[in-house]
Amino acid sequence: GKYVASHQKSVLTRTTKAALKNHQNNLEFTYYTPEFDKYLKPNYQYQLLGMYPKWSEWSERSSVSFENLPYGSYTFKVRSVIGGRVSNNIASYSFDIARPWYLSNLFLVFYVFGAIFCAVLIHYNYRRYYNKRQQLIIAKSKREMELAKVQNEKEIIKIKNKQLKQEFKSKNNELAASTLSLIKKNELLYKVKDQLVSNVTEKETLKPIIDVIDKNLNQSDDWELFKEAFNNADRKFLKKLKKAHPNLSPNDIRLCAYLRLNLSSKEIAPLLNISARSVEIKRYRLRKKMNLSHDDNLVKYILTL
Repeated sequence: GKYVASHQKSVLTRTTKAALKNHQNNLEFTYYTPEFDKYLKPNYQYQLLGMYPKWSEWSERSSVSFENLPYGSYTFKVRSVIGGRVSNNIASYSFDIARPWYLSNLFLVFYVFGAIFCAVLIHYNYRRYYNKRQQLIIAKSKREMELAKVQNEKEIIKIKNKQLKQEFKSKNNELAASTLSLIKKNELLYKVKDQLVSNVTEKETLKPIIDVIDKNLNQSDDWELFKEAFNNADRKFLKKLKKAHPNLSPNDIRLCAYLRLNLSSKEIAPLLNISARSVEIKRYRLRKKMNLSHDDNLVKYILTL
């Protein structure tokens, strides 16, 4: 057999398995049978394992070409038939075509670093946005409360305070939603980690990258930021929850906060860096700690607190 490169041809022998570069993916195989009758012409049948697993139709042609083969491992096989008798001798040749440069291990690592950098950048910008909005809201609330205090009539002060509380609650609800989106970076990092483990074979190169991802997945700052915004938006809930169920652990309270937002187990899973099945188990244990019956709906109960 022989392969044809872009600008030149090279002949390969059958003694060794060929390792071809990605651009060397145009190949031509020639073959013949040394035993034949001058009155009977041999016919040939071939297959290319890795691309065409089925045998081709019988043909008198003694060569075949393949163009633009994708990267992977292949084995070319050919056999002959003369006068209706199929030869038992099947000639075969194995070869590998390398991956393109943009799918090499080095570039896969580069893509992962790029994804991590983008995730960290988004995380940083969300934190900066939240802190700035928090400061603006607090400053605005203080100014409006000071203006309300100078009013002489109690009714005006009462109305102003009510408006401030409504505005403060609305703003913090927005901040809670923004913070929740920020925490969902864990889902992106988890997917990046899964793709990296599945596609990169060099584990030593992979370990420092996985360590960086795990460090970002296990950060507790995101939860503290979310809890602060959640307290501002729903201040009484956590107090009522702790009073009604003092036996709940910090992780139980965290799960209750997410259920308070009416999130599903699938949505909660990346926030806790566990599987959806593990979330279901945590919900079951939470029901037992709250002494809820089988007919009681956990989410409805939490929403009514």
